[in-house]
Amino acid sequence: MPGPVDNRTERAAFAVWKTAAQELAQGHEAITNASRDELRKALVDLDALFRSAPGSVHKAYRNLTEKRIDQARETFTDTIGDGHLSWSLSDETPELAALRMGGLIREIDRVLAERRSHWPIGPSEWHIEQLGCWFIPRHGVSALRPARRGQAYSKRGTLFHRILPALIQGYPIHVVDSRTLHSASKDASKWKMGACLFKMLKLNPEFIFVDDDKRFTVASLEAPSAGDAIAVQIGQALRENCIAVVWPELTVPPDLRERIIKLIRERDVADELEAPEILIPGTWHEAGDHGTVNRARIYDGYGEERLIYDKIAPYADDDWGAENITAGDRICVLATEGALIGVAICLDFCDVCATPFNELDVDVMLVPSMGNDRTMQGHQITAAQVEVRFGTRSFVVQHPTHTAFKDERLGTILPLLKEPSSVSARELGQKTVWTAYKWGP
Repeated sequence: MPGPVDNRTERAAFAVWKTAAQELAQGHEAITNASRDELRKALVDLDALFRSAPGSVHKAYRNLTEKRIDQARETFTDTIGDGHLSWSLSDETPELAALRMGGLIREIDRVLAERRSHWPIGPSEWHIEQLGCWFIPRHGVSALRPARRGQAYSKRGTLFHRILPALIQGYPIHVVDSRTLHSASKDASKWKMGACLFKMLKLNPEFIFVDDDKRFTVASLEAPSAGDAIAVQIGQALRENCIAVVWPELTVPPDLRERIIKLIRERDVADELEAPEILIPGTWHEAGDHGTVNRARIYDGYGEERLIYDKIAPYADDDWGAENITAGDRICVLATEGALIGVAICLDFCDVCATPFNELDVDVMLVPSMGNDRTMQGHQITAAQVEVRFGTRSFVVQHPTHTAFKDERLGTILPLLKEPSSVSARELGQKTVWTAYKWGP
């Protein structure tokens, strides 16, 4: 049986943290006419301080009602509004410290949002290199994410801005502005995402041996009905007003990808059908700067390439051996009109490896995948972790390598569920080349 909690250790950690808070407060005391950048730096520093708080403070914050946090915020309205950053922590309990700092953070967050008209924060200013973070105004789904008692600080600390670290587990974060003014973007209840699959798909791998270690890349594939399928998929994506459209990992070679993008670029713009905000035409093994990579090319609804993401966790099994690729070295985020959207490829977003994505605070994860039933279970576990921590919804589109289910599925899809582990892999089969999924309950 585990021993009792060492209250002395917890009290000592709280005392050390309060000392750090008092030092930060002393630095703020001299600021009497705060500029936008001074308020922004103060919010970044306070956010980092709160995240470093001991468990007693975080547990206390979870128990705070929104009414109490808002009342604490109002105690700072006059001082922050006048440009003064005057605050302190002295003999507070963890609960009172969580309340006071939570209220201060909320008020600075609110003032920066209220003054956006004359203190704008454009995309070129999101990355604050000297502070080691991204500071992004919230929009759409991101701005409307409800805050309530029981949620951790990571879910509701700030309401109007998102602060992302510049590095997670050594991977640089790269954020791309990709706003297209999609009409459904600000209302999650109207969101649809399309999962695109192919019938009778067969991969043709190439194998090599390196020091008796078997390795593979996919050289080509056979999918005789893929041309007809993509025409159906793009047509349905337009008719159903989808926000994003995703194909599975290693199912779209360059020639097929070009046909997909051509269909988007040459659509009839006079028919008033909106193109998706994001298209991920699967991935493919391509030549990179330092060897072969498993690469996803992400496009906007106009067919313009917005970013390139290379898989960071190569696959391996006993049949095909290890995926013979150079691992990617960065994490990519799209800032659309409606949300912050992260991109991962299969094993990147799986509980079987140490994934940086369970530390990435985004609204949606899009994951092209290829694997078996266990692979999808791993995705469900990671998806549940990021939903609990950040409120992130995950959309995984997987081509099955093996499946125990005899339901003639073409793929296994994890839709945008609040409780992604509440459904079995049996329920996640898709038997058609196209299905649109709504934002789930």
